[in-house]
Amino acid sequence: MRSVSCLLSCFLLASVGIGDDVTSIKDQSTHEQSGLIQFAQGTTPLKMNAFCLNNKGQIIAVCGNGPGEVRVVNDEGTVLHAWKVSVKPESVGVADDDSILVGGEGKLFRFAADGKLLTEIDSPHAARLRDSREALREEAIANLKRTMTSSDPLGAAKSRVSSYETMLTQLKERKQKSQLNESEERLILMLPDLLERYQKQVDDLNAAAGNLTAEDIAAADAKRKSGPSETQIKSQVESMIRTKMRVSSISSSGEHVFVTTRGIAGYGFDVWKMNLQFADADVIVTGLSGCCGQMDVQCCKDGLFVAENSRDRVVHYDIEGKEINKWGKSDRTGINGFTSCCNPMNVCFDNDGFIYTAESGSGRIKRFDASGKLLAYVGDVDLVPGCKNVSIAVSPVNDKIYMLDLTRNHIKVMEPKSKQTGTGEKEQQKQEAKAKTRPIRGDITVRSLDKDTN
Repeated sequence: MRSVSCLLSCFLLASVGIGDDVTSIKDQSTHEQSGLIQFAQGTTPLKMNAFCLNNKGQIIAVCGNGPGEVRVVNDEGTVLHAWKVSVKPESVGVADDDSILVGGEGKLFRFAADGKLLTEIDSPHAARLRDSREALREEAIANLKRTMTSSDPLGAAKSRVSSYETMLTQLKERKQKSQLNESEERLILMLPDLLERYQKQVDDLNAAAGNLTAEDIAAADAKRKSGPSETQIKSQVESMIRTKMRVSSISSSGEHVFVTTRGIAGYGFDVWKMNLQFADADVIVTGLSGCCGQMDVQCCKDGLFVAENSRDRVVHYDIEGKEINKWGKSDRTGINGFTSCCNPMNVCFDNDGFIYTAESGSGRIKRFDASGKLLAYVGDVDLVPGCKNVSIAVSPVNDKIYMLDLTRNHIKVMEPKSKQTGTGEKEQQKQEAKAKTRPIRGDITVRSLDKDTN
């Protein structure tokens, strides 16, 4: 229940931007949205989990829920190579030699650029998890006992009603002042039903409490004191292992690979350093704080850069895990910091080593130098907001910037404004009128348009 409540809260907060008053950067931004790339398999979309770019500027996307698929796509959207991978591929990176690194479900893979499998191995954290069942069991028991002793269904339902009432009031006030976006309009329709449902739950729990006998209360107390059952403990441990097996990010620079995973205890994240054969693995960073299972760690010649979203900052480490610098703060305007409940979500670099951050609530992209100095507002991507992965990449061969819209299952393309606005208003309107979807090779569609209307 705790994780479900957390996910729901993050979704609602990010969707309506409660507490945020994001300032427009339209007049300051360097780029604007020029199109999108959408993958599909036949008529059924294959879910895109993450992507990066190789040294030629080609998109490397990992897709599917397992077994999954790796796809190499050129800048025009044509699929060049595609091959299967035996697990759900959760993260992807490219080494300096253009070999492709994939992580997922406790496994690490290294492929040649044409898809030939070079290395497949259990992630080092997978073995550590399997060897730590006793520690996981103790954590599971503690979590279950905490849930049993502190559980207050009536209080939780009342809190939910209060939160939804506040959210609905804020949305109605905002609607009087300005037009709501698509997500806000959906929420303003959805919240009354949620309020009715939880208010009924409050009423039912109040009525039930009034009918409890002394024997009922004594039985409930005895159940709490007896602790969780063995079945509950085993189920909790297996659930923890599945969650912690996830490979959150994988990246490479020079002869090193860096893999980000969940820590053994608690909800923090660790960074592992290893060689290109995934050997000689050691944990170099621990205790990173990320929301909703998301933690993006990328490397370049200047070291590691972490999008530590739960702490609203970027952290810079050297390749041995020593902290060099950090910057960022929560800022409801999105001008002097990062918006929503947990951002930035993702980071990447350009050829000059500048750092780009991506925010999953506002779709905002910013460019920094390695010291954390803000250099430019790149632009705001039109995406479905939420607490989720928004993979970002800067092309090494042209001026395009790519960002993942996980919910809509496509990649948004940003280009410099000069390339989009130089033709004049009439020509731009003409281009918009001609924008259409065209199928390519039966398994990918590419649409060119200035603003997604899905």
